Amino acid sequence: MEYLSKRLHLIVLLVLLSGICLGQEQKGQYPKTLFVVLSQLETYHVTQAEIFKNNFLKQVEGIVESQRPRLLFAHKDFVSVYGAWNVLNLVEPLWEVYEKESFDWVIFCEEDTAINVISLLEFLSTHDHNKALFLGRALRDRSTTIIHHFAFSDNPSKFAYPDFGTGFVFSISLLKSLYGRLATGKQKTDFTIDPKHELALFIWEDGNGSSLTNVPRFCFADERSKPDCLMTHPIKFPECGPPVAKDKLFVAVKTCKEFHNTRVPVVKATWAKQAEVIEFYSEEEDKDIPTVSLGIPNTERGHCGKTMAIVRRILKTQHYTRPWWILIADDDTIINLDRLRALLACYNNHREPVALGERYGFGLFRGRGYDYITGGGGMVFNLPALTLLGESCRCPSDDSPDDMILGLCLKSIGIPVTHSRFFHQARPDDYSEGFLSNQHPVSFHKHWVTDPNKVFEGLLKPVIGGGSQDESSSSVNSKNREEL
Repeated sequence: MEYLSKRLHLIVLLVLLSGICLGQEQKGQYPKTLFVVLSQLETYHVTQAEIFKNNFLKQVEGIVESQRPRLLFAHKDFVSVYGAWNVLNLVEPLWEVYEKESFDWVIFCEEDTAINVISLLEFLSTHDHNKALFLGRALRDRSTTIIHHFAFSDNPSKFAYPDFGTGFVFSISLLKSLYGRLATGKQKTDFTIDPKHELALFIWEDGNGSSLTNVPRFCFADERSKPDCLMTHPIKFPECGPPVAKDKLFVAVKTCKEFHNTRVPVVKATWAKQAEVIEFYSEEEDKDIPTVSLGIPNTERGHCGKTMAIVRRILKTQHYTRPWWILIADDDTIINLDRLRALLACYNNHREPVALGERYGFGLFRGRGYDYITGGGGMVFNLPALTLLGESCRCPSDDSPDDMILGLCLKSIGIPVTHSRFFHQARPDDYSEGFLSNQHPVSFHKHWVTDPNKVFEGLLKPVIGGGSQDESSSSVNSKNREEL
C-alpha cells in the first residue's frame, strides 16, 4: 500500500509538472524567426561573431525546439553570396531558406549587436507578419548629401532608413514582396555606397512600398542602460589592447603641385603631427614639404598610376621602414592617426592579409561585381596585403580609379575588403547625426564647404567608454589646440 501510495503521489506530481510545462510552453508561444548576422570574413570579426553566437544560444536554450529561432551568419552560411552586405543580395537565398523551413520574421544585425532575444520575440508577436513591415531604428539626413545621391533634396529629413548596428526586421510578407521585385527588377545604379539608405529606398519603391517603422527600443550605445531595449549597438569604439606602435604605421599622402600650398599645410598642422613615418607624394619635388616625385604625371582623376607607384616604393623601402600597416590617404583626408592605431590593434595579425576602410561596391546586384575601399576616408593595408597587391595589381592607365582597381585586384587574389564604420568618405554633415553619435570616428574627407581644422578638432575628442583612450592630446600641442 505504501508503495502504491508513493507511486500515486509520483503520478500526480508528474501530471502537475506536465501541466506546468505545457502552460509555460503555451505562454511562451513565439513567432518563427530567422536571425541573420551581417558578419565579415576577417579574423577579428569572425571572433566577434562567435561571441554573438554563444550569447544567443544561451538565451534561447530555454525555448522549446519547435519555436527556437534559427541563426545564420553571412560569413559562413552565405559565403557564396557575394555582396551580402548590401542585404538585397541576401533576399533570394533567404527565400530559398524559407521554402525549406518557413518563418514569420527575419531579424538582421551586426556581430557586435546586443540582443534581448526573448523580449524581441515577445515584441514581434504583437505585430502582424502578414503585413509588409520594415522595422528599425530610424536615421534621417540633416542635409542633402552626395553619399545618398542627393535624394529628397527638398527635405532630406523626411526619409527614414535603418541603423544596421541596432538591427532591423523584415516580415515574411515584405521578404516575399522583395523577392518578387528582385526577380524582374533592376537597381537604379551600379554603385553601392550606403546600403542602409539604398535598402530603404528600394523597399520604399517611390512611395509604393513600405516605409521604415521607427522602433525606439532598438537602442544606441548611450541608451544601452534602458531596461526596455530589444536590440542595442552598445560599443562606440572597440577596445583591443595597446595601440599599434607609431613607427609601425607608414602614412602615404597623395598630393599634387596645385595643393602644395593649400591642402598640405592643413595636413601638416593637424594629423601629420601624429605620424612618425610619413611621406607626401606628388608629381613634383618640393623640399619645403618635402614631397617625393614618383615620376608619374598628375591626373585630374583616378590616380591609379600614382597609387601603385606608392605601393611599389613602400615595398622596396620596407627593409628600413619595416611597417606593419600602411595608410594611403588623400591630401584632403582628415584623420585621427592615434585613434586609427587603437583600431588596428583589433586587426594586428601579421600573417593574414587585411584591407580595411569604408567599403563601397560596384556591380554587386545579383552577386556580381566587387567591393572596394573608398579612398577619401583612407585605405589601410597590412604588409602581407600590400605585398600581394604589389605583386599582382596593375593599372589600365594612370588615371584609372585607384580605389576601384585595388578592389578588383583584392577580389582576384582573394583578400576580402573589411568594412569599418569609423572611416568616412565624406564630411561630417553628410552623415546622420544618429549614426555619428553612436561611434568615435577615425576619418572624414573633403575640405569643401567645411573647416578641416574644426573637423580634426572633433576627431580629437577622447574616447570615453567602449574604447581605448586616445593619445591625441599629447600629439598636438596646446597652442595648436587653441587654434583648431
